[in-house]
Amino acid sequence: MAERSDLKTTAGSERSRPRVSLWRMALTFLKIGTIGFGGGVGMLALIRQVLVKQKKWIDDSQLGVAVAMGQMLPGPFVSNYAEYIGYELRGLRGMALAVVALLLPSFVLMCLLSYLYFRFGSVPLVERLFLGVQPVVAGILAWACLSIGRVHIRNWKAGLIALIALGLLVLKVDVLLVVLGCGFLGILLSGSWRALIPRKVFVLAPYFIPLAGVGQAGSLWGRGLELAGVFLKVGTIIFGGGYAAIPFIQHEVVDVHHWLTATEFINGVTLGQITPGPVAITATYVGFKVMGLWGAIISTVAVFLPSFLLLWGLIHVYRKVRNHPLVKGFLSGVLPAVCGMLVSATIFIGQNAITGPAPAIVAVLSLAILLRFKADPVWLVLGGALLGLVLPMA
Repeated sequence: MAERSDLKTTAGSERSRPRVSLWRMALTFLKIGTIGFGGGVGMLALIRQVLVKQKKWIDDSQLGVAVAMGQMLPGPFVSNYAEYIGYELRGLRGMALAVVALLLPSFVLMCLLSYLYFRFGSVPLVERLFLGVQPVVAGILAWACLSIGRVHIRNWKAGLIALIALGLLVLKVDVLLVVLGCGFLGILLSGSWRALIPRKVFVLAPYFIPLAGVGQAGSLWGRGLELAGVFLKVGTIIFGGGYAAIPFIQHEVVDVHHWLTATEFINGVTLGQITPGPVAITATYVGFKVMGLWGAIISTVAVFLPSFLLLWGLIHVYRKVRNHPLVKGFLSGVLPAVCGMLVSATIFIGQNAITGPAPAIVAVLSLAILLRFKADPVWLVLGGALLGLVLPMA
């Protein structure tokens, strides 16, 4: 069947737009993925500038739907945006090609940086670089806690859920259980449990079943399945954007599976800050440590696959599902829980990164600069690396 040249959207003028070739679309998203520093907000501005203002492939109405869809579903926001826009332009093939092209530059760069880190990370010069960056990462995560908290914690119910999530993670409760439990608590506290449950809501259910226990064997095949299972679960439950992935990944790969040490994990988050694209590309780093290039591919595909499948399944019923009381009630519990879990990750990273007065000052200054000047975190990371070279940070 031939690919559709246009799709039904919120505006009627899209039918007159020229057909966008898959090749041109791929090159455009590749460019965005290459220069897309600045996190979700920065990349959203870049997507709007290129696709709405310059190429006029979509309009602001369609971009608004992409943003709404992207924030309602799990997974990093930016990849969700790209998937929806790709579907609008060229259907399922466009959806897949858009997200692959967007993520390819950060994937390749992260693989290269991971190889260099695991090969030369014990070199004194490299160690000093990371000692300077680690407290910056703690400051960035504290800033993310405050930014996300201002949005999602606006009443005592949300604050209670955030504290419960923080406490459960401190007790090492599985993150999937924390998310589901807080989601259902949100349904109870919001009163949305009174609504009748439509059958369509249950399209979400299969994606919330983790591949627990899959691939526990010690073979290479078993390790690959275990890695895929972990990141499929992580990709299913990371509501709240790329920074929200950090506590989930930390819990799974440091606390549960012990694939990375605390220092290795913090440095992986650091590398995720200096690469373009979503922060969740840290999954590539973890996979590379566990199984080399094949592990990087497995973990990257797995962490982004759940939101891709959910978006594909819900794209036609979005307007019916997004305002359903049960969906809104569930998210009213999940989003504050993400704040609590992000606090736990900040505490974890802070305990390991702030080892003296100098790192403490760097962390506080990083937080202050982000709050006052809204600087791009990548510049703070580079500044921390420079400080690590010239100042004693240990």
